[in-house]
Amino acid sequence: MPQVKSPKPKLALTTLIFGHFINHFYAYVLGVSLLVIRQPNRLDNLYSIVIKSAKNYSAEVVNNILIYNRLPDLTTTQTGLLITLQMIVFAVITLGVGVVGDKWLRSKNVFIPLGIIIMAIHLFIAAYATTIVGLIIAVVIVALGSSLYHPVAYASIADLYEEKKGLMMSLNAGLGMAGTAIIPVMITIFHTRFGWRNFFIALGIICLVLGVAIYFALNKLIEYNYTEEELEKKRINKKSMNNGARAKNWFKKEFLVLITLAIITCLFYSSFRSGVFRISSNYMAFLFVDLYNFDLNTAGWVLSLIFVIGGLTALLGGLLSDKYTTSLTMLASLGGCAVLLLIIFLGSAAFPLWLTIALYFLFVASLYFSAAAGTKYVAENVPQESRSTGISLLFAFPSTLAALFPWLFTKIYDNPNPNSKLWSIAFILLLALLGTTAAAFLFIRDIKLGKFGKKNKKSIPIIVDDIT
Repeated sequence: MPQVKSPKPKLALTTLIFGHFINHFYAYVLGVSLLVIRQPNRLDNLYSIVIKSAKNYSAEVVNNILIYNRLPDLTTTQTGLLITLQMIVFAVITLGVGVVGDKWLRSKNVFIPLGIIIMAIHLFIAAYATTIVGLIIAVVIVALGSSLYHPVAYASIADLYEEKKGLMMSLNAGLGMAGTAIIPVMITIFHTRFGWRNFFIALGIICLVLGVAIYFALNKLIEYNYTEEELEKKRINKKSMNNGARAKNWFKKEFLVLITLAIITCLFYSSFRSGVFRISSNYMAFLFVDLYNFDLNTAGWVLSLIFVIGGLTALLGGLLSDKYTTSLTMLASLGGCAVLLLIIFLGSAAFPLWLTIALYFLFVASLYFSAAAGTKYVAENVPQESRSTGISLLFAFPSTLAALFPWLFTKIYDNPNPNSKLWSIAFILLLALLGTTAAAFLFIRDIKLGKFGKKNKKSIPIIVDDIT
């Protein structure tokens, strides 16, 4: 298997985690910002916020600010279609990135910063968009950029920390998702003072600088090399086969390695979990505003705090998955989500507001408990040389299936039925139940294989130079 060398693996891990933080922040900033961009029926709420922050402005100036900082006729269902489009593009590109990542080792140090730089572009496009077409273009570009991170970064983390990949992957997932956590409060604060368009331009400039910095950092900190045996094998294959035969042989090998019952079940689990995660990340603030009558600022900081708590539980989930078995973490996570969503659905109308919000805190904490569990499960069940491909499949297939879920959620959400907002919560509950079923199957499988409560056998060691 390829050797990975790092003069400072802890610093390399820190750089990868920071890259994940940036990836999540910029991948979700447009989706979360749709709360303040959306349709004219939110105009009164937006007007009151602008008035509070611009008391010395004339009515004409305030009106111009309002027109500049919203798009006409952007319905909640249209925002769902934007999120769906982002997930589909993300899925297609991610699979290709994983395949290339296993065949071109240096891609692991190129794709991550390149993705960050590409994500900067979508902010400039969105900042000047005056119709939904501009947002569609921005969504396609941000999906392209965000897709370059996960297959190669998670594979690199697993390679650097083979025996502690559960903890390290959850650390990466939890702290990376902190990027998602700070968006709601940032967008509500900066939007009311500068407008979301100016906020996007500033973020785009910062993103370009960070992408260049991470490129130089990764090239200094991580080096991949094939062993002499692998190079010799490649030379023999090159001489003995034409290009078509080599490609056919490689795809056959990858297909047999990846397409197993356990991996397929894990893909479906991740699809349902991805649906729950995408909807909660992008639309929980909508529920707070529309169903529980929060103002935008309150919805922003409450949601950010909820996601911060979730990031902490991700670390705990990683520790337990290393100690026991990954499938137990997956089962406990979505099983807990299902129970909490059921309580919210049945009782939130009768509960005091503080109790309902506390339940949402617990729901996100339970969801993030398995932040990196699916990724770790794939890494445990595919060979090291196929990890990027396996992890790309984990993100590609679930994102393709789960791309329908935000759109279906918003179709229910926008229904004229007075209980439509509550029924949209029931839809998230259904996804959590389906994911719990898949996790239960994997947990039973692991018990039969004797994996529960036992540490995995040590893998072939990876060469890591820690020079201090």
